[in-house]
Amino acid sequence: MLPTEFRETILLPVDEGTSFESCVQNWQSQDFQALDQAWQELAGHRRRSKKTIRRAYIERPRGHSKTSDMAMQIFWILLAARQPLIGLAAAADRDQANFIHDSMRRLANVNPEISEHLKFVQHEVRNSKTGSRLEVISSDVKSSYGALPDFVVCDEISHWEKPEMWYSLLSSAAKKPACVLTILTNAGVGRGWQWEIREHARQNDSWYFSSLDGPHAPWITDDWLAEQRALLPEPVFERLWLNRWQHSDGNFVTLAEAEKCRVESRFYQFDGQPGQLYVATIDYAEKHDFTVGCVCHREGDKIVVDRMDVVKPSSSQPTKISWVEDWIEDIASRFHQVRFVVDEYQLLSTIQQLEGRYPIERFAFQGGKGNQKLSVQLRQLILHKMIEWYPGCGDVPGFHRDDLETELASLLLRQSSSGRVRIDHIQDGQHHDDRAFALGVACVALTENNSTANYLVVTPPTGNGEFIWE
Repeated sequence: MLPTEFRETILLPVDEGTSFESCVQNWQSQDFQALDQAWQELAGHRRRSKKTIRRAYIERPRGHSKTSDMAMQIFWILLAARQPLIGLAAAADRDQANFIHDSMRRLANVNPEISEHLKFVQHEVRNSKTGSRLEVISSDVKSSYGALPDFVVCDEISHWEKPEMWYSLLSSAAKKPACVLTILTNAGVGRGWQWEIREHARQNDSWYFSSLDGPHAPWITDDWLAEQRALLPEPVFERLWLNRWQHSDGNFVTLAEAEKCRVESRFYQFDGQPGQLYVATIDYAEKHDFTVGCVCHREGDKIVVDRMDVVKPSSSQPTKISWVEDWIEDIASRFHQVRFVVDEYQLLSTIQQLEGRYPIERFAFQGGKGNQKLSVQLRQLILHKMIEWYPGCGDVPGFHRDDLETELASLLLRQSSSGRVRIDHIQDGQHHDDRAFALGVACVALTENNSTANYLVVTPPTGNGEFIWE
């Protein structure tokens, strides 16, 4: 069966019974057809020609079926190859790399009559009859030198941090004359090594180059785009959804936007108010970053920062864990109804020691979903002035202004290979993101769960000075 005939009969794992042929777009067909001859030669169905295009650079906006379309091509080659073939699918991380694996599995589930010989194991798809297989790898693998692949897929290469894996895969692909090499990606940032690859592919006749300007997929609605534009900084939106390269990552917020959340009448709070519910968050770092303790509460629709305590370590004086323990003890004694939220990957012994006495919740501060949630939510609260803090909030004494506002204005909003956005900072030893993370986690906690459950309630002394749970 030829690739074109295969695509005419394949069913999609969306609406039951939907064929790919009934919904394929012209720009998808063009990309498929550009490599059909190379795939057929690789499978042994056609005589090899020196004029065949075996290199492709395909650049599309987010949500335009890059990974799914490639999964369909790999699906065909694993079934159709007349001799055992080895393919490599590489991405920035294992999660992204496994998207192709997962897409192939879904295709197999809705097309069982043609996929009976395909076996899915962790990081691999294998044809049990012919021995052809796909191996899923990630760009954080130290080296792939020595590999002899018959086809190579580089997924979302604009998000690979370093070029070593690319160099390895490119040299591996050159070892076999019929090897098919495909790059799938969204637009990227800057004019680094990824841009140089793009421009080489665009200007070289031995490459197939395709780039969609703006959304073309009918399933990407105007309402969806409007929502994304409202949530994301313009450079991030343009890169993600318009597929346009940017000179730099999008700023999280500007200094002017952050300063509008400062309320001169508010002050650093030493103690809480009776009956008020508080959330206290901690972001701990021993040596290089700040340790931040933040207390917030809600007033109607707004979130108010009551206090932000910042510890700056030095080479000779790292921040001790005892500071965190003392801070929790102090906040618990001063703020009458409070729950603590800490990074689930930090301070495990401290959490285990204190969670029997205080309500302590765990949150993946810099994990994928957690980071996106707090990033988007904190940015929206700032832009709509739904959060307030006191003058000098998060200040670190020194020669230059260094407080919450200047930190927020220095942050970048980056997009990961999986499409999530996250807060980041310039890696120069001078910039930090710890205050933003502590505040962002507090905002998530206050907006997601504002009930009185799981709060520490301080009641009149019982005679032994212990806190009472209610």
